[in-house]
Amino acid sequence: MRTRYRRFPGIISRYVNNENVFVRAVAFWGLCAIVFFVTWTGSYHLLPEGLLRGTSLAYFTPVETGDAERAFLRIFAWNLFIAGGITVIANMFRSVNTPLGYLVVLVSTVNGALVWGTGSLALGTGRIEPSLATVLGRSGTFELSAFVLIAVATREVMIWHQRSPPRWREDFERVRSPRDWTVSRRELVVLVAGIALLAVANFREASQIVAVTGY
Repeated sequence: MRTRYRRFPGIISRYVNNENVFVRAVAFWGLCAIVFFVTWTGSYHLLPEGLLRGTSLAYFTPVETGDAERAFLRIFAWNLFIAGGITVIANMFRSVNTPLGYLVVLVSTVNGALVWGTGSLALGTGRIEPSLATVLGRSGTFELSAFVLIAVATREVMIWHQRSPPRWREDFERVRSPRDWTVSRRELVVLVAGIALLAVANFREASQIVAVTGY
């Protein structure tokens, strides 16, 4: 039984770090979806309402505008260059086989699920009950999906590498420079798809915000 548990992280790593970008996109998206749903459901039933109000990057997104188009441009620029940029920069560091950009996306996934489950959104609407209709009706999960695609597409932008565990003791070594970076056609397709999905999700979010707030 212990051997099975030890093998489980290795199995996950094999797929989320697969050479085929489509395989790792599906695998990492599936992992994030499971983490999101479990965290969302648990926080909805177990944690106090409003517990994490003010902890999301959404609180700092500049949306003070009277039309959806300008709100979209501000939200999209913020998400692409701040959240997306942090993910890509984190991918420059790789621990054994896993880029740290994956950790950034996982932390964002957990935070987003906790914010939904505890009703800690910037526009307070109370707790959000876990359901498929909610997932499809809101932009948050599509934004997270976009960051998954951006993370897996930029996996090869590594500069510093931690070659072996334990991860909390081993140092990172510089093994590449930006001139060594390569992006395959498939990775470029996934990256463009991620940015496009982020744009669509952000336009939808901007429209919903303007409709609710009236500004």
